[in-house]
Amino acid sequence: MATIGNYHVGKLISEGGFAYIYHAQHMVLEELACVKQTKTDSIDHGELLRQEAKILWKLNEHHSIPHAKDFMRIKDGSHVMIMDYIDGKTLDSLIPDNSRMHPEDVCSITERLLDALFYCHYKGVVHSDIKPGNVIVEPKKRDIKLIDFGLSVYKPKSSTKPLGYTEAFVAPEILEGKPPVPETDLYGAGIVMLYALGGNAITKEFPSDIPIPIKDFCNALLRYNPMDRPNWEKVNLVKALSDVRQEVFGRRHTDAYAKTKMS
Repeated sequence: MATIGNYHVGKLISEGGFAYIYHAQHMVLEELACVKQTKTDSIDHGELLRQEAKILWKLNEHHSIPHAKDFMRIKDGSHVMIMDYIDGKTLDSLIPDNSRMHPEDVCSITERLLDALFYCHYKGVVHSDIKPGNVIVEPKKRDIKLIDFGLSVYKPKSSTKPLGYTEAFVAPEILEGKPPVPETDLYGAGIVMLYALGGNAITKEFPSDIPIPIKDFCNALLRYNPMDRPNWEKVNLVKALSDVRQEVFGRRHTDAYAKTKMS
């Protein structure tokens, strides 16, 4: 078994454009962690990972955001970030093709995602790549983790350029080369919600049986112009979605991802 710093490195979890993510375990504490390691000794890739680690370091107090525990460059020249171990699966892996989640579960997941985004935006961070593959559902904790801050920006300016995007889920302003803004992430939250409801991320169409208040909430996030989308100064989106849950389901809280079923 390979070792990096104080960690035994185990099986590969996933592979991104420039880095691998592995299971790991602290050699002394015997606690689980994740290791994100650049594929090469590229200085550019190392800097991308360093910036991601710096952002996660700033966001170290929210339960729905993984914590960076360490960052280092190792003997082979690659760069490594140590993060929390997350016991869950990505939202896209939980939803097979031509399937969907129960709307109450979708609202619960989206509410937690919005809460994490409020914290990010309060701290000056725009994630810029909100998509189903970057939301891990943690059923045992009744929570989610927002992951992969590799394209995130800290306090973007009018001159800030997007670092990249995922085509099926990208906000219109990013395609136009405009700077990412908090409303960019809210568009992503709308896409995640639409996807989990069984809708079409390209045409923005919903299944016919989705309750109108849920569709209206989601559609507000998906407006083409970011200035037309809701923002945190105008509305508490977490509370607004909680109000939708009360209206549609008669309750604000449930045993998320357990009592309701995927349909």
